[in-house]
Amino acid sequence: MKILYTIILSVISFGLFAQDAEWDPTDHEIATWQFRKISSSDVANFLSNENNVFRKSVKAAIADGKMKHWGLLRKVNGNTSDGHNYFFYNGFENLTDIDNSWWSGSNTTFGLKPVQSAGVLGTAHTRPAIQVFAENPKPGNYVKINYADPSDVGEFVRLQNSIWKPFIKGFVNDSGSAWAGWEVHQVVSPTGNAYNWSIATIDHFTTLSGALNSFPNGAEWPEGLDAVNDLLPDGKFYKSVIYEVIFYEGTDASK
Repeated sequence: MKILYTIILSVISFGLFAQDAEWDPTDHEIATWQFRKISSSDVANFLSNENNVFRKSVKAAIADGKMKHWGLLRKVNGNTSDGHNYFFYNGFENLTDIDNSWWSGSNTTFGLKPVQSAGVLGTAHTRPAIQVFAENPKPGNYVKINYADPSDVGEFVRLQNSIWKPFIKGFVNDSGSAWAGWEVHQVVSPTGNAYNWSIATIDHFTTLSGALNSFPNGAEWPEGLDAVNDLLPDGKFYKSVIYEVIFYEGTDASK
């Protein structure tokens, strides 16, 4: 009986391992998040510079394979009085591409308008561990970023892949749903006890109302979700913040 029990456990473990091994590839290896605080008097010039000057260099960098994604996002809610109100997302296909990023060789200054408040409040580097996007692409006009600090980062990512990913794919691929995509990012740097997030899940939506009410018709939650929540302090994300995608450039899309 003991031998039979051991065999059964081995079969179950192998099955779980095989299931966990089903990881879809991500389209980039590393990302830079740069948080900015722009005063209201500078916003118009700031957006003009990014759209009319720097975007040209971004397009060239993407065409040359130096970048995969570039986005500028505006904070819709949360603290914008003394915190950041914009942030840049730069995605690179390979880790080493970050050493030859587009801004290191960009000397474009013609057409730049003065911006006095372009201070950087912080930077983070993340690794996209899971990505789910619609088979028939939808415009991701808004994102809800859920910042978290699970007790076991590796287990959190594993459970997200095996429990939440199969569930959310149905909503992402539903043409009547506002869901446009979903990602899980693991923080590469900075790390340590002084920082309050080591994971970020990114919910992509076509509309602001979708970001505010992700499941308007309710949902049958997947089994095992409690195991995910048990890894989070008080079973919750550290915070969830909605951003509007102002500008975006990628290999297959532009906004």
